[in-house]
Amino acid sequence: MSGLQGVSSLSAKTSLTLAFGLVIYTGLSIALVMYFILIPIANRAADDMAAFISMASESWVHLNKEQRAQYQLHLREDHQLFITSAPVPVIAVSQYYPFIPRLEKALQRHTGQPVVIKQQQEKRCCFWVEILQNKQRVRIGFFHERIGPRPPMALAGILISACLLILITTILLVRRITSPVRKLSTAAHQFGMGNFSTRIPESGPKELASLAHSFNRMAEELAQLMSNRAILFGGISHDLRTPITRMQLVLELLEEESNPQLIGRLRNDLYEMESMIRQALELVKGLDKNPPVEVELGQFIAAIVADYQRQKHVINWQASEYNTCKIETDTLRRVLFNLLDNAFRYGANKPVSLSCTKKDGHLIFRITDQGPGIPKEHLEAVFQPFFRLDGSRSKKTGGSGLGLAIVRQLCDIHGWKIRLFPGKERGLEACLVIPIVSS
Repeated sequence: MSGLQGVSSLSAKTSLTLAFGLVIYTGLSIALVMYFILIPIANRAADDMAAFISMASESWVHLNKEQRAQYQLHLREDHQLFITSAPVPVIAVSQYYPFIPRLEKALQRHTGQPVVIKQQQEKRCCFWVEILQNKQRVRIGFFHERIGPRPPMALAGILISACLLILITTILLVRRITSPVRKLSTAAHQFGMGNFSTRIPESGPKELASLAHSFNRMAEELAQLMSNRAILFGGISHDLRTPITRMQLVLELLEEESNPQLIGRLRNDLYEMESMIRQALELVKGLDKNPPVEVELGQFIAAIVADYQRQKHVINWQASEYNTCKIETDTLRRVLFNLLDNAFRYGANKPVSLSCTKKDGHLIFRITDQGPGIPKEHLEAVFQPFFRLDGSRSKKTGGSGLGLAIVRQLCDIHGWKIRLFPGKERGLEACLVIPIVSS
């Protein structure tokens, strides 16, 4: 999966696009250079060499013994050619050399006779040509280094240079393009995790500097908005709680005989209003992020289970040995309390199952209730604030519609995952996945 994600990143896609374009350009360039430059040069060099060999063989047959010795020295020193009438042990050319077929065709054209170039038996890179002149067989030899143009070497040099150029150009260009985008992505991620002081430098090309300026301005506006929201909720909470407190005092002063049923309903309504205000404030405070601390997970879970046991709730949890790990305990406590409260509320206070396992560097909490469950089409919608379902998961259960919204917000801020699944037989299973912070 990580490999696929890497290929789908902007950096990988840009690199592949640039590399693909440069490879095509390099291939076309090589084809054009070969067709219009290297091949014509090789053909011309073969024709010139064939003409010189033909002329040398014609001159050889008209020289006496003393002149031939001087002519041999002249060809060897000035033209790197060997000429003789004596037999030379040769074999067929064992390796393909692009220049050899061209030279054979050129020799056949200049001498008017079929010519087959062979290599010397003892010296692999020494080639010999046998030409019949005036009923005499003249043998002319040359080393491979004597050949002028070398298309394979030129092709190899072009390919190596092109690969290095493609690699360097792609790395530099992709880094130049993606570096500002990566900074922006990191800043956006930090901002989404609750770090509202995140800003990015407004530098670089005009377009990227403008994008950074827009991001910083948006960040300032959102930070101010969040601050104003906290102040607004705090004011509303204070203004609402003051009359609620007065009403509760009045209820305590009223005589039970006046109307016990009405007073009970009024007390329940006041409790529900107080609960909604408390959870609304939790939704706002969920933006705060505290650093993780070392905690012994078994003791941490045991303390939560004991708290519910004091309230006469039953939690089926198998205590076991857990290692110490770093985790944001305040947030985890709030998430587990909200999930367990939901499990008992909608499960009619029936026993709830709680488990915690470690897998692939993650903590996995599972909370299963015995309630009526949630239809599959609403498993994501219930995380929206004030979302309610008809039936048992309605206002009759006393829920405010904020519990799961708070859980989702806390998980999003801390990079955790929360999902709901239908129970195996009935009820609902909440699965919380938390990455373990390395010490």
